[in-house]
Order: sequence, then structure tokens, then C-alpha cells
Amino acid sequence: MATIQARKGKKHTTYRVQFMRDGQRVSKSFPTKKEAEKFAARWLVDDDFAHSLSNQTLNSFLLSEVVEEFLAQYSGKDGSLSQRVNYWSRILGDLPVGKITRPKVKTELRKLLKQCTPATVNRYKAALGTLYRFLLEEYDVDHNPVRGIPNYAENNERTRFLDDDELPRLLAACKVSGWDRLYLLVLLAITTGGRRSELIHCRWESVNFKTRTIHLGTTKNGEQRLLTLTQDAIEELMAFRRSSGYVFPLPKQPDTYFKNFDCYWKEAMKTASVDNFRFHDLRHTCASMLAMNGASLLEICQVLGHKSITMTQRYAHLCVSHKQALTERVFGNICLGVSNG
Repeated sequence: MATIQARKGKKHTTYRVQFMRDGQRVSKSFPTKKEAEKFAARWLVDDDFAHSLSNQTLNSFLLSEVVEEFLAQYSGKDGSLSQRVNYWSRILGDLPVGKITRPKVKTELRKLLKQCTPATVNRYKAALGTLYRFLLEEYDVDHNPVRGIPNYAENNERTRFLDDDELPRLLAACKVSGWDRLYLLVLLAITTGGRRSELIHCRWESVNFKTRTIHLGTTKNGEQRLLTLTQDAIEELMAFRRSSGYVFPLPKQPDTYFKNFDCYWKEAMKTASVDNFRFHDLRHTCASMLAMNGASLLEICQVLGHKSITMTQRYAHLCVSHKQALTERVFGNICLGVSNG
């Protein structure tokens, strides 16, 4: 139970709120009784808030220190996570983790929304939540200012893919790129539906020329899967074949994969006159080509490695002509032999 005590001074009266939490007495003073009552009410109903006021770790451990410790032990495959947690370190890093409240996080998310898409803002929110789950696991600190903040509605309708004119132009531009493996990378992205990170991390040890597959270890969805290779992809791979190492090594540093090849990618798009197109859209191109050539949503889901077919629904409209041909083939003659009376 919190108590409010009026304290009369020479010039004005202040109001002190006191309460016990985890065996520790906590007090805070306010210039008006209304503010003191509001604080006491929040302490009563918001357990996270009350816990943050009394826990020593929450009051002394800076968010920047948590980020540093988290990244030192992080071994996951999400290359964007470090960038997102470092963002929080830049804007809130000098605050103790317990002083970072839900309203403060909401304010920062609204600022982000002015320059990022809702989907991106949700990823930043998730990154901050990951830091606080790390705190819970490592320090048994049950405070998470992200808890209770709903995700922003995401617009996942973008399904930009290469049309019949753009595809050959882009492939031709990649063939004459200053990086000799850009064509291979783009060809694999289109024909396998592999993600950028999956492809550039690929090693020769994972390529099986007999079964014409590439084995992926733990993917973004936390599962293993196989990429199946076309004859064209096999022939292009044979031109660079090695017994071990990265398929896409950093030029002159074969022990490192080529992560930042974007300058070559952008140059190829410029040469091919392809606008408003991301590397990830090659994955959409794979799905759209499958859909328009008769593949079912389940088959597209399996090729792309989606965890749920719900994620594949965006390609449903591209399967319409295939559905029409199917229903016509099965039911087109159903009325034959039916008399009119």
C-alpha cells in the first residue's frame, strides 16, 4: 500500500509517496497532491512500473550496457538485429533499463513511423523486446516496456516482380557486371526463391551436384530446407566450383562471404532500366513465375520456405488463370447429356 504524506516547507507544500517493494522502501515527491495520487495509482495497477522503481538492476544497468552484453553473446543469423538494437542504444542508451517506460517507447516508435514503414517499426519494437527478454533470462528482471504495445498494421501487398521485358534485361546486365558472380546470385534467387542472406552465406560443402540441391542449415524460420537447382544454375555453378568455402566470397578475401555487393546490384538495375526494385523482389519474381505457370499456393509455399501458407496468399490472384483452366477441364462438360426437360 502506498501512502501520501504532505510536507510543508517555507515556500510551498510537497507531497511524498512512499511504498515498500521487494523489502525496499521507495519514495518520490511531487509539487501537487494530484500528481502524487496519479503516481500512487499507477504504482498500484502497473506492476512493471512498480518493479522498475525498486529493482537495483533496473535502476543501475544502462540500456547501452545491455546492448553491448547482448551483442557479445548473440549468434543468430538476423544481420539486421544488431543495427536495430544499436538504434535503441543511441537514443535511450544513457537511461537505466528500468527508466525506459511504455509511454517513452511509444513516443520513439511514433517518431520512427514518420520515416519508416509500419513493418520496419514493428521490427524495431521487436528488437527492443528481445533486449528485455535477454534481461529476464540473464538477470531475472521481469520488466518489459514493449509489453502491451500492439504492432502497427502492416501493408504486405507489395509484390513487385520482374515482367517479361525486365527479366531478360536484368539477367543480361548481370552477366556483364564488374562482379563476375552477380549473374549466378541473381539466377539462384529467381530459380530457387532463396533469401539474400541464405544465398550469400551458402558454402560449396552444401551444394550437391548429384541431387542438384543446396542444403540450407537453420534458416530465418528456424528450420532446415533444400533449394532445388535448375540445369542452368548447375552449369553456372560449375564455372566457379570449389571443394569448400563460400560460393560468393568477398573478392580477394575468400574466407569471408560478400555481404555488401549492392553497388554491383544497383549498377545492373541501372543498366537494365529496372526501377523500384529490391533484391528481395527476386523472391517475389520466383513466386509469381511459379503461380502464373500453374503452381498451387502450397507448392509456392514449399519452394519459398514459408512457415505458413498464409504468407503465400499474396500470390493467390496470380493463380486465377490456372484455377480457371482447372475448373474448365474438370467441370466444362458437366452439362453434356443433360436434357432440357
